[in-house]
Amino acid sequence: MMQIHKPLGQPIASPSESTVKSNDTTGYRLSEKELDKLSGREAKQEAEKAASSDMPEHIAKMIEQLEKLKQQLELQKEQLLKLQALDNQQDEAVKAQVKAQANIVASIQTQMVSLVQTISDAMKEAGVTDPGTLISAMV
Repeated sequence: MMQIHKPLGQPIASPSESTVKSNDTTGYRLSEKELDKLSGREAKQEAEKAASSDMPEHIAKMIEQLEKLKQQLELQKEQLLKLQALDNQQDEAVKAQVKAQANIVASIQTQMVSLVQTISDAMKEAGVTDPGTLISAMV
């Protein structure tokens, strides 16, 4: 059996080192699915699906509605911040828009609180003891 020797002073790279090094300067970009898996979002989503599959359909729909309200709330808050950042805050029209947007945000928050209470009551009636799905929807 013939052995191949490297000249002295040059380390022998292990296979894992040689596969890690790359001449590609652009780097590797992870896909959305890979990012979800690495961040733990994929596992969280699977756990939520498993928990919601045990959930009665009417409660699952209410939780879905809560998540939609949460997204709406975030969008409306962003809009309110944009309005509040305008330079002409003394203008009556801007003041009215800020007030109206603040009312929209408050209304959505009230709807969310009411829906959370309704979901909680429905879960109690259905005998669902794991509040994890509701909590994850609220956060």
